[in-house]
Amino acid sequence: MDRGAIQVGEVTITRLEEGYGPVIDQFVDADDFALVSVHTWVVRTPQSTVLVDMCNGNHKPRSMESMAMLDTDWLDRLVASGVRPDEVDAVVCTHLHLDHVGWNTTLVDGEWVPTFPNARYLVNSTEFDFWNPAATDQTGLEFNANVFDDSVKPVFDRGLVELWDGNDWAIDDSFHLEVAAGHTPGHSVGWIRSGGEHALFSGDSMHSASQVYRPEWNSGFCYEGPRAADTRRTLLEQCVERDAVLLPAHFSAPHAFRVVERQHGFAVVDAV
Repeated sequence: MDRGAIQVGEVTITRLEEGYGPVIDQFVDADDFALVSVHTWVVRTPQSTVLVDMCNGNHKPRSMESMAMLDTDWLDRLVASGVRPDEVDAVVCTHLHLDHVGWNTTLVDGEWVPTFPNARYLVNSTEFDFWNPAATDQTGLEFNANVFDDSVKPVFDRGLVELWDGNDWAIDDSFHLEVAAGHTPGHSVGWIRSGGEHALFSGDSMHSASQVYRPEWNSGFCYEGPRAADTRRTLLEQCVERDAVLLPAHFSAPHAFRVVERQHGFAVVDAV
């Protein structure tokens, strides 16, 4: 688990990292690679235990070598932090890319089974249909091959997926979901509102702090570039208005920030 917890009103948020390092050349360092964190946000509200974005998972065949057939102790560390799989109330999938749904399932006796048997797995309905090979032609989406079949369908077939749509969809009194499309057609974000304080789980609406300073920049995986940029700018404006803690899915250390306006744009400050 990450050092320390983030407190937003009565909600406690911690970070469980699966991997960290130079991964992809969407945003670059001196060696033409980005420093990317792959992590889950563990959220404890007064009513629920919620996990946001489920990383890559173990033993999964993937088109991207760095994310394929992993064997990490992510689940053991979750349990060691005080969260047993059967105690999780909800799993938020901001979207269905490979590095956000892997731990939805685990391999047991050759079968993919839900990791969190008592949880509601929350997936936007547009997002579900887009990645469902029975509903949408997956040509051009081969980078996400196998993901629906091993990390989404097994949970859906057991009746644990809850499809939702619209905005201000409530998990509980503190945690609400909204559509924030662009990166994918049904990409979503989560807002915490508690005790007059706010936090935003922004998923992949932004991958790097560079996109806070330049919100018009998209990653190589944004499906609808102009819409993704518009969504990003709107979310950053809301973070400023609400003085919200920004909790992205992949920012490098220190991972969580506040956002301020600066020179007709934005900047991240006050690392949390």
